[in-house]
Amino acid sequence: MDIVAIERFSFDFFRKKLEQIVSWADNTSLSPSDMRIEKEWIEGRALAASLNIPLRTLQSLRESGKLSFSTVGKKVYYKVAEVQKLLDSGRIKVTTKE
Repeated sequence: MDIVAIERFSFDFFRKKLEQIVSWADNTSLSPSDMRIEKEWIEGRALAASLNIPLRTLQSLRESGKLSFSTVGKKVYYKVAEVQKLLDSGRIKVTTKE
Protein backbone atom coordinates (compact mmCIF):
# COMPACT_ATOMS: atom_id res chain seq x y z
CA MET A 1 0.00 0.00 0.00
CA ASP A 2 1.32 3.42 -0.93
CA ILE A 3 1.06 6.39 1.38
CA VAL A 4 0.62 9.76 -0.24
CA ALA A 5 1.31 12.88 1.77
CA ILE A 6 -0.47 16.12 0.90
CA GLU A 7 -0.56 19.55 2.48
CA ARG A 8 -3.22 20.26 5.11
CA PHE A 9 -4.69 23.02 2.93
CA SER A 10 -5.18 20.60 0.00
CA PHE A 11 -6.67 17.94 2.24
CA ASP A 12 -9.18 20.40 3.73
CA PHE A 13 -10.02 21.73 0.26
CA PHE A 14 -10.76 18.25 -1.13
CA ARG A 15 -12.74 17.26 1.97
CA LYS A 16 -14.89 20.40 1.66
CA LYS A 17 -15.52 19.72 -2.05
CA LEU A 18 -16.45 16.13 -1.31
CA GLU A 19 -18.92 17.27 1.37
CA GLN A 20 -20.46 19.69 -1.15
CA ILE A 21 -20.87 16.89 -3.70
CA VAL A 22 -22.48 14.59 -1.13
CA SER A 23 -24.82 17.38 -0.03
CA TRP A 24 -25.78 18.13 -3.63
CA ALA A 25 -26.43 14.43 -4.35
CA ASP A 26 -28.63 14.14 -1.25
CA ASN A 27 -30.66 17.19 -2.25
CA THR A 28 -31.09 16.23 -5.91
CA SER A 29 -32.10 12.61 -5.58
CA LEU A 30 -35.16 11.52 -7.52
CA SER A 31 -38.40 12.21 -5.74
CA PRO A 32 -41.52 10.07 -6.27
CA SER A 33 -42.93 12.81 -8.52
CA ASP A 34 -39.82 12.58 -10.75
CA MET A 35 -40.21 8.82 -11.03
CA ARG A 36 -43.88 9.30 -11.98
CA ILE A 37 -42.75 10.71 -15.35
CA GLU A 38 -41.68 7.22 -16.42
CA LYS A 39 -45.25 6.03 -15.86
CA GLU A 40 -46.76 8.93 -17.82
CA TRP A 41 -44.71 8.46 -21.00
CA ILE A 42 -43.78 5.36 -22.99
CA GLU A 43 -41.18 5.00 -25.72
CA GLY A 44 -42.51 4.14 -29.18
CA ARG A 45 -40.85 0.76 -29.58
CA ALA A 46 -42.06 -0.38 -26.16
CA LEU A 47 -45.58 0.83 -26.96
CA ALA A 48 -45.65 -0.93 -30.32
CA ALA A 49 -44.41 -4.15 -28.72
CA SER A 50 -46.93 -4.02 -25.89
CA LEU A 51 -49.84 -3.33 -28.26
CA ASN A 52 -48.48 -5.76 -30.87
CA ILE A 53 -48.74 -3.16 -33.62
CA PRO A 54 -46.13 -2.05 -36.15
CA LEU A 55 -44.12 1.12 -35.58
CA ARG A 56 -45.60 2.37 -38.86
CA THR A 57 -49.07 2.38 -37.25
CA LEU A 58 -47.80 4.70 -34.52
CA GLN A 59 -46.21 6.89 -37.18
CA SER A 60 -49.54 7.06 -39.06
CA LEU A 61 -51.36 8.05 -35.86
CA ARG A 62 -48.76 10.78 -35.28
CA GLU A 63 -48.97 12.08 -38.85
CA SER A 64 -52.77 12.16 -38.80
CA GLY A 65 -52.76 14.09 -35.52
CA LYS A 66 -54.64 11.36 -33.64
CA LEU A 67 -51.76 10.77 -31.25
CA SER A 68 -49.49 13.49 -29.94
CA PHE A 69 -45.87 12.74 -29.13
CA SER A 70 -42.57 14.14 -27.97
CA THR A 71 -39.12 13.36 -29.26
CA VAL A 72 -35.91 13.19 -27.29
CA GLY A 73 -32.99 12.66 -29.59
CA LYS A 74 -34.10 9.97 -32.01
CA LYS A 75 -36.65 8.39 -29.67
CA VAL A 76 -40.36 9.08 -29.81
CA TYR A 77 -42.43 9.09 -26.62
CA TYR A 78 -46.20 8.94 -26.16
CA LYS A 79 -48.41 9.87 -23.21
CA VAL A 80 -49.81 6.69 -21.67
CA ALA A 81 -53.11 8.40 -20.78
CA GLU A 82 -53.63 9.51 -24.38
CA VAL A 83 -52.86 6.03 -25.71
CA GLN A 84 -55.40 4.62 -23.24
CA LYS A 85 -58.04 7.05 -24.53
CA LEU A 86 -57.38 5.87 -28.10
CA LEU A 87 -57.68 2.25 -26.99
CA ASP A 88 -60.93 2.98 -25.15
CA SER A 89 -62.35 4.78 -28.18
CA GLY A 90 -61.51 1.82 -30.42
CA ARG A 91 -59.20 3.76 -32.76
CA ILE A 92 -56.36 1.33 -32.03
CA LYS A 93 -57.02 -2.37 -32.19
CA VAL A 94 -54.77 -4.57 -30.09
CA THR A 95 -54.02 -7.89 -31.72
CA THR A 96 -52.62 -11.00 -30.12
CA LYS A 97 -49.79 -13.01 -31.59
CA GLU A 98 -50.69 -16.58 -32.35
